[in-house]
Amino acid sequence: MKQLITLTLLLLALGCRAYGQYVPLGAISSWTEGYVITAANDTIAGQIRIPMLINDAPASAVIKTHEGQKQTIKAENLLQIAQRIPDFAYATGHIPRERQYIFFDKVPNPRRNQKPMLLERLSQPGKVVLYFDANGWKKTTDLTFGALTVTLDHKDFSFVAVKDGQTASILKKSNLNEQIGSLFGDCPIFINQLTTSETPEWKHLDRILALYNQSCVVGTAAR
Repeated sequence: MKQLITLTLLLLALGCRAYGQYVPLGAISSWTEGYVITAANDTIAGQIRIPMLINDAPASAVIKTHEGQKQTIKAENLLQIAQRIPDFAYATGHIPRERQYIFFDKVPNPRRNQKPMLLERLSQPGKVVLYFDANGWKKTTDLTFGALTVTLDHKDFSFVAVKDGQTASILKKSNLNEQIGSLFGDCPIFINQLTTSETPEWKHLDRILALYNQSCVVGTAAR
């Protein structure tokens, strides 16, 4: 677990500050506090670990409840996994303290023909939510430490953008202007302010998203 979190801290320290709130932390394979929400809408809390990923998404979650019961639940039977970020991960100050959990939500994945998958949530709940798009991060520099490979300087990464928990698309720097209408078009006042003030810039994506979710009618929020 320390290797996994340390890897993320290095990424943050070496050039991802501008997108700090959108940096993926990845699944924690060792025990950490958290909970899962099952397909039956039951919440099970306790110690959670994710033993394996398939196509960069959790294949299952192992839960050890506070009563001592242990069970493994497959991804197809889960709606959400929440893993608490260990305290030592905040040591450098690059992970904001208000980000307490790593969330994986069951959402459509446009890279897999809209198949519902557990993707890591990288923004706050709202009508439009961003998720980690593992296939859309271009590698520019690789550093290898034993079995770990660190990819640095993601200048042209993309996200899975999910609207109202149902419609998913790939959002990237090159198609931001094209996606403005489909993602934010249900809020004409916001669109008018956005397009008349200045051309939307990729580096301001976090502000655009926050302003939209705060200013417009709240839709289906992630759990």
